[in-house]
Amino acid sequence: MCQYKSLLRMFLRDTLYSYRKDHGLSQEQMAELLHISPRSYIDQEHGRYSFSAPTMMFFILALSDEEKLALIHGFKEYMEKAEERGDVM
Repeated sequence: MCQYKSLLRMFLRDTLYSYRKDHGLSQEQMAELLHISPRSYIDQEHGRYSFSAPTMMFFILALSDEEKLALIHGFKEYMEKAEERGDVM
């Protein structure tokens, strides 16, 4: 299970950065959107820490319905590729 937590942290790091850039948001604006401090956001975007459950929920609430589905499908693909490479068992 620990391997999947690490995998999710890496996936979310990339997803956060892409979402922020695609929507023209600053790191401070993302922190506000997620109800966390700018320092916490920067640490999450850099993969130092994982999301808490409330932070993850605030991120999901900010997504459109299409983006929510893309998030789920994106993680599934990311996970399957990691399993094929043998990165997780």
